[in-house]
Amino acid sequence: MGKRHTKEAKRSGPAFESVLAVLKDRPNAVVLDDPTGRSIVSFTESPLLTSSEDLQGEIRAEIQTHQGPANHPFPGGVMGYVSYESGRFFEKMPGPQSPLPVPEFGLRRYDGSLVHQGGEWSIAGTVEFQKNAEELLSEAKSVPALTGVLGCRMHEPPPREFLNSVERVLEHIAMGDCYQVNVARRLDFEAPDSILGAFLRLRQRYPSQFGAWLNGEQFSVLSNSPELFLRVRGDVVETAPIKGTRPIIANARKSLRDSEKEKAELTMIVDMARNDLARCCVPGSVRAESREILELPTLFHAQQQVFGILEQGCDAIDAFAACFPPASVTGAPKVKAMELIHDLEPVPRGVYTGAIGYFSDGGDACFSVAIRTLMASKNRAWLHVGSGIVADSDPAQELAESGWKAKAFIEALTGLEMVQ
Repeated sequence: MGKRHTKEAKRSGPAFESVLAVLKDRPNAVVLDDPTGRSIVSFTESPLLTSSEDLQGEIRAEIQTHQGPANHPFPGGVMGYVSYESGRFFEKMPGPQSPLPVPEFGLRRYDGSLVHQGGEWSIAGTVEFQKNAEELLSEAKSVPALTGVLGCRMHEPPPREFLNSVERVLEHIAMGDCYQVNVARRLDFEAPDSILGAFLRLRQRYPSQFGAWLNGEQFSVLSNSPELFLRVRGDVVETAPIKGTRPIIANARKSLRDSEKEKAELTMIVDMARNDLARCCVPGSVRAESREILELPTLFHAQQQVFGILEQGCDAIDAFAACFPPASVTGAPKVKAMELIHDLEPVPRGVYTGAIGYFSDGGDACFSVAIRTLMASKNRAWLHVGSGIVADSDPAQELAESGWKAKAFIEALTGLEMVQ
């Protein structure tokens, strides 16, 4: 590890878009947006961590041995994504049925970060990282701001494929095999000329809770997720499952708020989330807040926060392992739902419905559920969209819901409305 610099340096500086223009061709650059309006920016030359054992060793070597500046979320640690298929290292689930489009673990060590909020930049990390970050800001002052772009083509699979999957899930529910299953379909694109430009257009037009851009050596990931998978601050752990979706139209908020189907669906997932957290939390400490309606630029969602207190001897890695893959994107019971997902979906999910975020060296962590997430490699890009199926689901309505979820990405990438 490099020598730590424990002070946080704040300054006004170049535009966020100018900094990204400098970073756009730099492998392993990362941007993570959070609900506070804060953007975490970092870069590294560290290799990928290739196994869950590497991940645990890398993080636990630093947990509680380094505390960064107050209020700086990431003074160094491990950052990136964990694919959905990596769930087999934490839960009993089938392995991928074909090669993944991206590495299974997309996590690397980063020695610090820049944080942009309210026009100001702050830096924390090793002395070497801070030096490199200062040089980045200096270079960006003379670089034109990157702009958003659109114009790529999309291929949509026949709707009947998705409808057939929904109908098969309904048959399994009727037989008592499961109560809920999240089923997804994949949209294929020609990759836009600038993945980072597409990310900027997406976040400018359709800001979400957890935006992300990850620039791998052979691929890129864009995410515009509304859902928190896991946040650990000290000994407090939190998750916030989402279930229930409506477009932003007249009476949609009330329709979602009052829907007994949507209430029951979220209740099932919250119960699973409570059970997952109970594996690593003090007995009796896990509690759920009231159901609430979250308003995004194009959608309403119903969500519910769940909190717990980590048991002594447990840390952020234990909490992640207890809860992954996220309950809201698998189903109930979780293991049976994952078996059905494996059988019904023709291609691996990759980053989609995995998790994107970081483990900080001080012991904290924050990961989103990787929904509304696009993977791109060379001249191709993939966007999965899905829906949670329960006993009274209507296949046509679930197809429409998957289209609502794709709307922001489709318009940001192509400028076109999605045709069902």
